[in-house]
Order: sequence, then structure tokens, then C-alpha cells
Amino acid sequence: MQRLRYRTDRRPGRMVGVVLLAVPALLAAGCGGSSDTKANEAYADNVCSAIGSWRQQITSIAATFSGSISKATLESSVAQAQSATQSLETQLKAVPPPNTSQGDAAKQQLDQLTTDVNDTLGAAKDAVSQLEATPSAATVSATLVALTPQVQALVSETKSALSTLQDAGGSLASAFKSTDSCQSLGG
Repeated sequence: MQRLRYRTDRRPGRMVGVVLLAVPALLAAGCGGSSDTKANEAYADNVCSAIGSWRQQITSIAATFSGSISKATLESSVAQAQSATQSLETQLKAVPPPNTSQGDAAKQQLDQLTTDVNDTLGAAKDAVSQLEATPSAATVSATLVALTPQVQALVSETKSALSTLQDAGGSLASAFKSTDSCQSLGG
């Protein structure tokens, strides 16, 4: 009988020990450990790398607007910008945001950015398509003068979106501040 009693007495002790060992692990998991930090950093790195690549392409396209430019050159440039933007959207969707309110806010901010970029590029495409088949240099120049601020606004908007992500607070914002690819974009 003592053996049964001995075993019965030890079992609760084991359970208490298991519970005591499990509590810190559960608390660490609930508080977001290093895996959350790594997920935030991976997301921030993906976003900033995609934006950096897109911004570099847009800046490169804009740099070609000098000298004698034809309607075909403008159409090609807008098509290149639209392709770069499609790539940006694909890259932004490749890594889903963290499943937190911060992740939801970041996704909303980036969705708005891509919507604004697509709207601007759509307006640029419309402006170029309204040019005559062989427009005069003055007409092309006037179209460029109208498009240049829009292109500059796109680059500024990416900086603004990044600043908003960095200023949001929380661990995701910290990742947007500390990740190398985000730091290389400025702010």
C-alpha cells in the first residue's frame, strides 16, 4: 500500500514541476520572442528591399527624360514604370505582414502606396496616349513638365510611407528602423 501512496504522492510533484517549467515557455511565446522579432525583420526587409528596387527603377526611368523625347519613348517609359510597379506589388505580397495590429496597419499603408502609384501611372499613361502620333517637341516637353512633378511625388510618397511605418511604434516599427535595407532608403 505504501508503494501506491508513494507513487500517488510523486505524481502531483511531477505535474507541478512540468507546469512550472511550461509557464515560462508559454509566457515567452505569448509575449513574442525572437521568432516575432525575426518575422518583423523579415517583413521589413522584404518591404524595404522591394521599395528600394522600385525606387531605383523609377529614378532610372525618370533620368532618361532629357534631350529629344518622342511619344514612343514616353510610352515605353510609362510601360517600364508600370512593370516595375507590378513587380513591387508582387514582392510586397510575397511575405505577408505579421498577424498583429501593427502588421495590419503596415499592410494598409502599403496598399495605399501601391494604389496611389498605380493611379499616378494610369494618369501618366493617359496623358501620353493623348499625344498625337508625331507630336512637336513643345508638346512632348509640355507633357514632360506635367509628368515630372508626379514622378517626383511618387518617390516622395515612398519616403513618407516608410516614415509612417517607422513612426508607428511597436516592434514592427523598430524593425523598419533597424533593418539595413530600410536604413539604406533614408526616411
